[in-house]
Formats: sequence, C-alpha cells, structure tokens
Amino acid sequence: MLNTAAVTDGDGFLLSRDEPGGPAVYYRVGHGGLEWGHDPADFLTGRDRPVPEPGTLLALVHGLAPPPDATPLPGVRRLALGTRVRVEAGGVTVSRRRPVLPAGTTDLTWAVAEVLRGLPEGYGIAYSGGLSSAFLAVAALSAGHRPRLLHADLGLPGRHHVPPPVGDLTVRHIPVDVFELLDHHSVPTGGLMPPLPDLEFPRRLTARLAGAAAGGPLVAGTLLEDLVSAKLPEAGRGPRDWRLLTCEPFHLVGTLPSLTEAAALLEQGVVHSAADGAGGGAGGEAGTGAGAGAGAGLGTQDAQPVDGPPPPPPLGRRDLPGMTPKGRVALQTAQQASLSVWKDHLDFLGTLLGRADAGMTERVPGDHEGLVLPALDPGVLGAVETLPADRLGRIAGGVFRNHQPLVRAVAGHRVRGLRRASSSFDLRLAAAAYLHRESDKIIAELERECALADLGLIDVAVVTGLLREGPGRADHALPLLRLLWIDRWLLNSTHG
Repeated sequence: MLNTAAVTDGDGFLLSRDEPGGPAVYYRVGHGGLEWGHDPADFLTGRDRPVPEPGTLLALVHGLAPPPDATPLPGVRRLALGTRVRVEAGGVTVSRRRPVLPAGTTDLTWAVAEVLRGLPEGYGIAYSGGLSSAFLAVAALSAGHRPRLLHADLGLPGRHHVPPPVGDLTVRHIPVDVFELLDHHSVPTGGLMPPLPDLEFPRRLTARLAGAAAGGPLVAGTLLEDLVSAKLPEAGRGPRDWRLLTCEPFHLVGTLPSLTEAAALLEQGVVHSAADGAGGGAGGEAGTGAGAGAGAGLGTQDAQPVDGPPPPPPLGRRDLPGMTPKGRVALQTAQQASLSVWKDHLDFLGTLLGRADAGMTERVPGDHEGLVLPALDPGVLGAVETLPADRLGRIAGGVFRNHQPLVRAVAGHRVRGLRRASSSFDLRLAAAAYLHRESDKIIAELERECALADLGLIDVAVVTGLLREGPGRADHALPLLRLLWIDRWLLNSTHG
C-alpha cells in the first residue's frame, strides 16, 4: 500500500534512510507531493509488469548488482542509504547526507555481546564452523549466554568439515537438501525483478535453521568479515618496508629485487587482496549467507566506451560464454551505468558503510525478518570504525593476516580447526553439483524453450555445450544457475 505526503503549510515531511539494513523503501516524487511504500509493485498503475532491460538481465546473470536506487519502474526509486527526501511547502527536495555512526568502544567483542544481551532467551547462532560464526559464539559466552549452535549439513561433495566446538556449547546438525534449495522449477513468480540463488539460497537456508531455533531469533555473522577487514596496502610494513619482501604475493614467483620496487607496486594498485572489491568482498563467512561476495559484483573499474575495448570485469568475474553480440553490448552498457552509480555511492558512504551497504545488496535477502545481523548494529559499526587498519590486518610470517580482532577473540577461547572456505564457496559448489545432476533435464528444457535466447541475448547451443562439459566448467556454475533462474522467471511471467 502506498503512503502519500504533501505539504501546503509550514510543516514539512522527511523520508530518510540512515542505517544499513531494514526493510526496503521505494518512492516517487510527484508535483508537490511524494508517494512511498515497501513494495515497488504498489506503484503499478496497469496490469502489465515491465520486464527489466536486457542489459540488466545479463548483469544479474554475471552477479552485478543493480544501482542502489534502481527499479524497473519509471520515476520510482529505491531509497538508498544516506538519501533524504524532504517535502515542504516549496516542493520536494532529494539530497544526501552520510550517516554518522555513534562513537563506539574499540572492544568489538563487547559491542557484539551488547547486541546479544538485547535478544530474548533461546536464540540460536547459524554456525558454519568459520571465523564469523565462531566469533559470535565467543561473544555470546562473554555475555554469559549459552545459545545453540545450529550447523547446516549441506551434504556437498568433497571433504566433510566437522565444525569445531566452542567452549561447551552444543552444536546441533541440521540436514539440508541443497538440491531442493536450488531447484530452478521452484523459482518464485511475480515481483518486478527475477529472484537470484545468491539471495534465495540463504533465505531458504535461514528458514531451515530458524525452524530449528524453536521460535527464538537466529543470529548470523553475515558481513562481519567484510567489515572487520583491511587491505594489504593498509597494513603496517615495518621499518623501511622490510616486511614487504617476505610477504605474499611478492615471493610467489621469485623475490622482487628491492624494497623500493615492492612498495612501488603496492602503491600503484597492482597488487590486489581479496577485499579489493568495492563491496569489500573479503570472503565473509556468514553461516547462512551464501552470496557471490560484494567484491564480485560491485567493482570500481573505470568505464570505457561501448565501441571500444570491453571494460575490465569486476575482480573474480569472467563473462559467461554464449552471449550474442547484442547481449555483449547490452551487458557492457548496463555494467558501465551500474558501476558508475555504485562508485559514486560508495565513495559518498566511505569504506565501512559502503561495504555494509554493498554486502546487504548482494548477499542478504530483503525479507530477513527474524534474522539478527550484529554486523549492522550501529554500535558494532561504530566500534569497527574506531579500529585503525593496522589493527585489522598485519603482515606476519610472510603472510598478510586479516580480520585480526575476530581471530584474536576466537584464539582466546582456544577454538581450533576453523573452516577456511567462504559461504560463497558453498553456493558455487552447490550450483556445480546441482547442474551436474540435472544437466540432461536442463539441456532438454533450454533446447525446447529459452526466453533469453528469444530476446536475442544468448546462444543456447553454447550454453548447453557448457552444461555437457560437466564439472570441468565448475567456474561457470553459478552464472549458469543464475541464467536458469532468470530464464524460468521470464517464462513464468510471460505465461502468467
């Protein structure tokens, strides 16, 4: 349902978003008034739902997030973090003001424990056995709590990782059928944008774990590693930069001849760390989160003209083979527009809030009610903001060691054998396993009917060829799965 605001006297009305997270808000500025609501479909005036632009569809296939304020409806915007819409007698003004975080303690464990103290008894922690979820368990112990640790047994191929114990907290194992979670035939219909496995997988996984929490809140460490993260150039180099020559990647292929050369490469931006994406995709493990990683979709590379060389892809992304010339041009155009808007937005927010906002966009379902994310609490964000970069990451033993506040807290409770793979790795592995098992059926479906091919955007023969190659092309598994979900949504929308 839409709300409206119009001012004819001296009083005013303000619509703003000053914290990351929370329900999405959409608005449309009219003549001297404002309409807003939580569902963009409420702005539809007719029965026909607009189909997203071809470039937008292909950008979603490749894990590129739409601009933070974008919707497929003309004139309707999503209220982005820091945006303020004021209605006064003289008209409607849209402006931006960077949110100010509260001055916080430098004790991150205490800040997270304060969030947990505000929860009702009986909450559970989504526990993958990785750094973020182990840190939440440690923070809960410091708050005097004994939550259940709920571990999703995904049954994925490869070595089974047994999550390590944290103190004497009980770990409950919840069997989960990933093939059911990823079934492209169960893609939700309706909506103005196609659903993606990057968000639907963690949403469904969260629902499974929340059910095991017996009605109590479910707490997840989503985004903690992204936020409590530094980059190699920000780490203390030691007197006269001596640590650089011992540090990866400078000794991966021989050793650079001089400290001067190592420092110069670092300052030129030639050396990238896993957190170099604009969204801070530091491999954040989240227990329930399983997105592609903020760094994969919100890169900050400079745009280039459509008729010139293709723009460089965001870190960790390669274009999916099978796009037609029309599709490649549409993708380049959408990518250039999206990256330009995101770069401006993230520069405006700054590193910490930018990482939080980008991570929310890419990996946290919009309807995450009942899921508690301490990383987004203002007090926790304020605590992270007070930590200097050299306390977040350091060079030791020839390795850049990141997320130090989390590592130190977990080590203090003698937790050993943490899982190193990120939650996004789970989604990629699950996508590869699903495509391998269902390849014959999927190939037959695509050869019979494919909405993206009908739009002239992909060559079905190339896509089915990738599926026939099987596990050998696991690097394309997640884009292929997104393609299937988007295509199924398009077909359902057309037939509906």
